[in-house]
Amino acid sequence: MKARQIYLIILLFYCSFSRIFVFAQQNAIRIELGPSSIPAGKPYTITVVITGSEQREYDRFPDVMGMSRRGTTTTTSSTTVGNRTEIVQRITQNYIPNQPGNYAVTPFTMNVNGQTVQSMGGIVIVTDAVAKETVAEEEEEAVEPTPADAKASAFLLLSSNRSQVYAGEGFNLSLGFFVADDNPLEMSFYALNLQLGAILKQIRPANCWEENFGIRGEPQIFETTINGRRYTEYRLFQAVYFPLNTEPIQFPAVSLKMSVNDEKSKKQSFLTFHSKPLVIRPVPLPQDARRNQAVTGEYSVREQLSTRVVQTGKTIQYKITINGIGNLTPILIPTPENDNFFDFYPPTIQQSITRRRSRVSGEKTFTFQIIPKQAGNFPLSMYFRWIFFNPRTGRYVNWQSNMVLKSQGEKITNTDSDALAGSLFSNLENLDSTKPFVNVQHTILSLANGLLAIMALGMVYIFIRGKRG
Repeated sequence: MKARQIYLIILLFYCSFSRIFVFAQQNAIRIELGPSSIPAGKPYTITVVITGSEQREYDRFPDVMGMSRRGTTTTTSSTTVGNRTEIVQRITQNYIPNQPGNYAVTPFTMNVNGQTVQSMGGIVIVTDAVAKETVAEEEEEAVEPTPADAKASAFLLLSSNRSQVYAGEGFNLSLGFFVADDNPLEMSFYALNLQLGAILKQIRPANCWEENFGIRGEPQIFETTINGRRYTEYRLFQAVYFPLNTEPIQFPAVSLKMSVNDEKSKKQSFLTFHSKPLVIRPVPLPQDARRNQAVTGEYSVREQLSTRVVQTGKTIQYKITINGIGNLTPILIPTPENDNFFDFYPPTIQQSITRRRSRVSGEKTFTFQIIPKQAGNFPLSMYFRWIFFNPRTGRYVNWQSNMVLKSQGEKITNTDSDALAGSLFSNLENLDSTKPFVNVQHTILSLANGLLAIMALGMVYIFIRGKRG
């Protein structure tokens, strides 16, 4: 076989393998567009799906002409079996069409976790039919600038909706640049991303959990009236912070340099605007024996059994869903210890977060697998309890299960492994968790990289040898 033919075969195989390798990489992050046809009043969605990573850094979602933004929702699901955990994150931007008609989603790219992800866009048809479920419009909280700010034609404002909160209770922080409609100066942002990066390093507190609203790249624009004067707010940053302790949270004064265009002299000059420092004071939760175990938020709990009657040795699903306003991340329902009546297995956890206006809400679902080992009626309140502090009422809520699990059949002992063999989680306690977890996808990609490197070197060698011959 001639050297050129060998070279051509290797080149074709190299290209084919490269496509497989690129495809495997792109599967980790993708963009999903909502349905191509929706009824009026129902939100259209664009979703970023991140698989196998807890990291969540992404650009601003694209604008859709003729549609208004209505906040983002983040859903995180994790499944753990043995020492392996699979995580899938879904970040969804909601849009509301202004009226029925056809809307074009132009092709766009987003930078997600350092990777560029592309969408080809599409057409959305909004019909005249009114959706049964509509997204409620929430009023924007009024900003209360100081008298000095209110008299200015333009000012930089770092503001919070609360000056005092309970430990663990969220407060909304926003940074906006306000320009009066009658402002005589023509201004534009100067090196905004660079300036904003330096500002965020100053104002992000270390003793708080942050839920970012994802304002990146371009400011969000709002029209507002302050003391009878019309302003345009260019919101540069917004997040809800949840204090992790009772230490005062101090936000320093920050500055923003704006470019001023002079039409007469045609020269560029600069003006620097300064915000005022801000202090948020968290207060401790009221005294209670279980205060250290309580999370803070306005929550409600619902529960569900996959069936009310189950045979001993068979698996039953028990779901606990917690929803409301607050930080869902620290919420944990512990797995009960196995006893003579039940075997309990760690839950799969699904979490969705909605950031809208000045608050963070969502729901978190724990799905437990339970195997009864004796017949009888068993109140699950013996095993499942949870406490939280409601900052609106100022009281603790001690929740416990209201479900009664009914089981029937013969008694199952811990040595009756055959009776539990059909369970998905059978023999899980015998797995050796000390052995390192092998990430198959990562291993395949590493082998593919090595093989591609060897093929590239071989291709170069054959090409040079053929040229000499």
